[in-house]
Amino acid sequence: MSLSVEVAGPRRESSNPFLADLLGSLRHPEFWAYSSWLDIITKYRRTRLGLVWLVLPTAMYLVVLGNVYSHLMNYPLEKYLPYLALGYVSWRFMIQCINDSTNVFRSHKGFIMDGRLQLTDFTLRAVCRPLVYLGFAFLVVIAVLAWSPSVHWANLLSLFVTLPVLILNVIWISFCISLVGARFPDIGEVIHTVLVVGFLLTPILWHIEKFPPGTLRGLLARLNPAFHLIEFVRAPVLGHMPERTTLAAMALLTLGGWLLAMFLYRRYARFVPLWI
Repeated sequence: MSLSVEVAGPRRESSNPFLADLLGSLRHPEFWAYSSWLDIITKYRRTRLGLVWLVLPTAMYLVVLGNVYSHLMNYPLEKYLPYLALGYVSWRFMIQCINDSTNVFRSHKGFIMDGRLQLTDFTLRAVCRPLVYLGFAFLVVIAVLAWSPSVHWANLLSLFVTLPVLILNVIWISFCISLVGARFPDIGEVIHTVLVVGFLLTPILWHIEKFPPGTLRGLLARLNPAFHLIEFVRAPVLGHMPERTTLAAMALLTLGGWLLAMFLYRRYARFVPLWI
């Protein structure tokens, strides 16, 4: 039991050990930031295009599916493509973080047993690499927004508020999933299946206007937390105020999620070395 206490981090007087360890990890990013960037560099070092691969898949996805689905849904391309671009890159960022989190503790068993790093270092590692991909993907998104005459540049200022809130939510989600993944190894397969279905049920390819709030379909769509996370980022850029239900859901997700993460960290973090 002494091993688990040591790995979870030194004892602190703080009433919020999760926040204390997280702030400590942010002050010392040598492990999670450098190792994430090193993973990306080594992955593309031997390829012909190199880091261009960080941009090319997003561009191809938007060009191909944007033209196809705008025609299928009879929606103007200059309005549909920004909608698709913002929804897709936000969704991809979230699922990359979630997928990396499912096995992040088990894949770093040696570091955890060594006891020199906090569990929050591994949580940030699961978020950092997708965050780099998100930054490069936004180069494509900005190009799409610049091309579309329906988007005003002033609306991009909203991203300085909405993106940090999205990242804050992804951090607590990643920690909770990494903790569950340490206890139940099968959670990765379960989450993969849920995310495949969730992509179809989240308004990314299809437009939310097809599901107005007063209908049963609209209610079911708005029970999906991913809808609110994406719409909170997307709507202001497209010149719309997020729905009141989205604002309420984001407040509940952010506050409730961080309280949940703090509780789980205090209660179960010391058991992670035993689980892995």
